[in-house]
Amino acid sequence: MAYATADELRRLLREPSFTEDDTATAELLIELAEGVIEEETGQALELSEDTVTLDGPTKDDSRYQGHTASRHLILPRWPVTAVASVTLTDDTGGDGETLTFGKDRDYTWSRDGLLHRRGGEWPTHDRAIEVTYTAGYAPVPAGVKRMVLRLAAGAWSNPERLTSESLGDHSKAWAADALGMELTPADRKTLGLYRART
Repeated sequence: MAYATADELRRLLREPSFTEDDTATAELLIELAEGVIEEETGQALELSEDTVTLDGPTKDDSRYQGHTASRHLILPRWPVTAVASVTLTDDTGGDGETLTFGKDRDYTWSRDGLLHRRGGEWPTHDRAIEVTYTAGYAPVPAGVKRMVLRLAAGAWSNPERLTSESLGDHSKAWAADALGMELTPADRKTLGLYRART
């Protein structure tokens, strides 16, 4: 599911209809605009279920040399709406122990994408934990959708990426970035609310 649809872009542009080629172009522009948003936030924002294999977390602690284990594991995407499974792999990456959710059990999780290990610490080796979880928004927040439609509409209306034109001595300037899809400082500030946590 996209952040916006070709039909929504058509209505924004006040076009009575789209041909099949117009629809394909609109979908491409929306996809490119979503890419601009996701590059800024560091994560996809639409709701989806993902399975990820993560390295075991460590935390710097000046009382010890090197790294020590941690009870906290940050998932790559947030907000988290469900965690289907958490499995510890062995050191060779093979099948391991499946953990049980619950505060008197093996782990708990938060909407912010934090898995908390109960009664122990996460293993610290590479590819130590496999997590299947659901994260993102459904629907995507209206402010983000507005940005996607604005970027796509700008690229639709100005396919040559012209940024300025003068009549005296006839000069033109074009955007250097792809299709002129550029976020404003206000956009970047808004998208800071959705930035991936590391």
